[in-house]
Amino acid sequence: MTVFTVSSHRLDTALVVQAGGELDYAHAPVFRAELTRVWETGTPATVVVDVTGLTFCDSAGIAELIWALNRSRDLGTRLVLAGVHGVLERILAITGLRPAFELSPTVGEALSGA
Repeated sequence: MTVFTVSSHRLDTALVVQAGGELDYAHAPVFRAELTRVWETGTPATVVVDVTGLTFCDSAGIAELIWALNRSRDLGTRLVLAGVHGVLERILAITGLRPAFELSPTVGEALSGA
């Protein structure tokens, strides 16, 4: 059984979404639901998606990240992926999507650039 967790918390004008485990077809709807809830509670200036805890990401997970990027652009929100590593880093590089996302090594560094 695969495990996926997602939670969010506000830090000043930013919102940090922490995702951990396997962001795959089975868990993509949970990720989308959390981000939808985030944007429905008021549009933050910055959304940092902390993916440090991700152990796996498939095409459904990538599709959700692209959806989040497009939604943030539509709302005028800055979206930052923090802690990209492993499989997700390779997928973003191979697909040519890496330049589409603002990346930061840590949540703290993402927030200091806000």
